Amino acid sequence: MQLTIDPTQFDIFVGIDVDRKSYAATYLDHQFQGRSLKMPSDSKALLQYFRKHFPDKRLVFAYEAGPTGFELHDYLTSLGYVCLVIHPASLKSAPNECAKTNRIDSRKIVEQLKAGQLKGIHVPYGPYRTLRHLTQLREQYARLSTRSKQRIKAFLLFEHIDVPDNTGQQVYTAKFRPILKSLPLDPGLRFKLDMLLDDLDHVRQRLLSVLKELRAFCEKEPAIQQNLKYLQSIPGIGFIVSSFVLARIGDPAHLSNIRELAAFCGIVPREHSTGDTVSRGSITHMGNRTFRQLLVEAAWVAIRKDSELGNFYWRIRTRIQKSYGVRVAIVAVARKLSQRVYRVLKDQREYFVH
Repeated sequence: MQLTIDPTQFDIFVGIDVDRKSYAATYLDHQFQGRSLKMPSDSKALLQYFRKHFPDKRLVFAYEAGPTGFELHDYLTSLGYVCLVIHPASLKSAPNECAKTNRIDSRKIVEQLKAGQLKGIHVPYGPYRTLRHLTQLREQYARLSTRSKQRIKAFLLFEHIDVPDNTGQQVYTAKFRPILKSLPLDPGLRFKLDMLLDDLDHVRQRLLSVLKELRAFCEKEPAIQQNLKYLQSIPGIGFIVSSFVLARIGDPAHLSNIRELAAFCGIVPREHSTGDTVSRGSITHMGNRTFRQLLVEAAWVAIRKDSELGNFYWRIRTRIQKSYGVRVAIVAVARKLSQRVYRVLKDQREYFVH
């Protein structure tokens, strides 16, 4: 999932701190000669400057991923230049650093770029970028839906409002809606509860609209539709999980290692080993949190449908008798699941349950 460069293949290294209004750029050559400069946030002006001052030099650029997106990367790569977009957490910082400015950040980027220490993320292109936008939008409305439900439950708890439970459902489900609407409350409380219910209805409608658009988009893209089919053949992975996973991965052709997906979503253990002593701790929690959560949720379904994963879960679960043994076991299954995701996408085939 990451890209690296060979510093010997380039003459000038450029580190850029990208802001909405300006670029802070620092460049170095192999003799550590260079300077820092600041210019308006204009990709064409940036490249024009370096073309003017280094017309015959091999240039490589790097900047941190952020809210400004990939416009600079797209422009530079379209003209044949190498541009790394790096994860902010992968940029090394000294423990005693007390100052942070755009110029300092650009200097830090270019020094690590020149040393060959930076790893760039794979930037999604074409339909995979659109898929990422749609899945992010669905995720945002899903979170809003959860918050709306929590507000309703919090309101009922705070006011000690007892709701008759004749359905066995949660208070925010459709079956409970008539009951909540008919509760005898003071006008002010009645108004607040009605507004909270309206908020939930609005978010649900938005969520359904986004999901409908997401399905329609996937059906129009043959490559995405085929990859979704492969992913959904894995037990526990449905349309929501598969579309989100594919949106985060991008083109499966970029995958290069069966272990990288687990590291990409942060379900590999931390390790502090030395000599003959092996010490592993909790998972790294790197990468996208929703990606990690969806894999764990899929793992709970997978252990019931896939006997191999189920046996693996219980083998880990019985070996760790402490209270956190369940969590360790299910995360281990999620890591196994990430390997199956890699395999079906790389081999372009469906998964068969053993």
